[in-house]
Amino acid sequence: MQQALPPIPRNRYRLHTLTIIGGLLLVAALGALATGCDGSGSPGTAPDRPGRPHEGAQLTFNCSDPAFAAAVEPMIRSWEVRTGAAVTLTRDPMTAADATDLAVLPANRLGEWAEPGHLTPLPLKLRGLVSEMLPPYAERLAAWGDQAQAIPLTGDGVLLVYRADRFADPAAVAEFAKRGKGPLAAPATWDQYADVAAFFAARDKGPSVPPLPADPAALFDLFSRVASSFDRPALSDKDLIERVKDEELLAFHFEIRTGKPRLLAQGFAESARWLAGLAAAGAVPPGASDDPVAALAAGKAVLAIVSLDQLAKLPRENGTVPARFGIAPVPGAPRPLEPGAAPVEKRVVNYVPYFAGGRLGVVRARCPRPELAFELLTELAGPARTAELISTPGLGAGPLRPADLSPDQFPLWLGYGFDPARSQALQDALRAYLADAVKNPTLGLRGPDREALTRDAAAALRKLGAGAKPADVLAEAQTAWNALDAKAAGAPLVRWRKRAAGLN
Repeated sequence: MQQALPPIPRNRYRLHTLTIIGGLLLVAALGALATGCDGSGSPGTAPDRPGRPHEGAQLTFNCSDPAFAAAVEPMIRSWEVRTGAAVTLTRDPMTAADATDLAVLPANRLGEWAEPGHLTPLPLKLRGLVSEMLPPYAERLAAWGDQAQAIPLTGDGVLLVYRADRFADPAAVAEFAKRGKGPLAAPATWDQYADVAAFFAARDKGPSVPPLPADPAALFDLFSRVASSFDRPALSDKDLIERVKDEELLAFHFEIRTGKPRLLAQGFAESARWLAGLAAAGAVPPGASDDPVAALAAGKAVLAIVSLDQLAKLPRENGTVPARFGIAPVPGAPRPLEPGAAPVEKRVVNYVPYFAGGRLGVVRARCPRPELAFELLTELAGPARTAELISTPGLGAGPLRPADLSPDQFPLWLGYGFDPARSQALQDALRAYLADAVKNPTLGLRGPDREALTRDAAAALRKLGAGAKPADVLAEAQTAWNALDAKAAGAPLVRWRKRAAGLN
């Protein structure tokens, strides 16, 4: 039975700018102690300290994300100095047979480790720490079924970047106005995005958006992100309470009761139509790329959906991202979704977030010292540490607590290189992306069969860029998913789908 989701809790960890700066200085000082003056990185260079509570204890910590491993290693060494424990940090992909005690996982991989029972559930005493975090991570991505299995370490973030100089060109503004599609501005809906992309493709006689993502997961996430706002109306707490018995409110890629794929549903049909329309308008270049910023920087794209780690790649001039790059929130659906909704010209854009990113800290079920492993993860998930991670742009660490998007946390976002006005626009876009008033967001694939499902769906979707009909592409993807389910005969597929949606 679906539970009504609580509102975002009042944050008790509200930091101020001086607190952050002081915390970062403290981290640097402790990191220096941990690594030693010679920079060797060996915790043995620090003198033994009496009374360290975990003297002699050992943990193996796996983090196969090189950038994140580099960012958290000084934090880990600082913790070693204070506690006496020794932590071996490994960077190879984690396997079921290795010696890992605790690890960092992408949020979309939780199911493949939690479903077989490879993880230690989160202890009750740590629920308070997690409850202070934003609901997408605390209540959804850190849980498998109704059981919290992880501690969120970073959130994620997605936004729209557009060429503000091209949008401000008087000739382009006048020409677009003649088309009767409203002002030439950052699009608020996916159809407006398509209109702008088609306009510039015709005007420039060439592509206006980046190539389709080369990574199957990135392509499928873009497709799902567009489908999200088409697939369901945004619901509030009150809406959910009134319809609490309707499990299908949480259905997205799969039906909840049967576990059957929903790729032929209207929301996905609209998303496929959108992608096919971009290609038909000549807006999408041939080939594939996982770097949309490269097309924006080279003037080969006028707008793109980018993640925070991609945003950090924008070029800089004298230390600042040039004014030609503007920032806006992710678009939503352009039309009413339910009978009785207001006419198109009078209604508010329907936006339902799609969450699939972020990083989670997990403890392996066979870890001999789970309480010690959770203590280290609690250290890394604390407000001061996560603020430090957010302020390291190359990590793409999105907001994790409500305070991260509050006005007094504005300095956290300056590292992306924007002037104050656009740094504020970045914070605003991330706040819009999270849409905390919407209590029925969609979630990315995160079950044990995620990789195969993603691969087969993306293979079909890629044909949209070559002119394939949306209905044919979706039928191919649906058939591929049905075939995967048939091969998995005996697997508890319905249970996987329910748990991925937050139900048991």
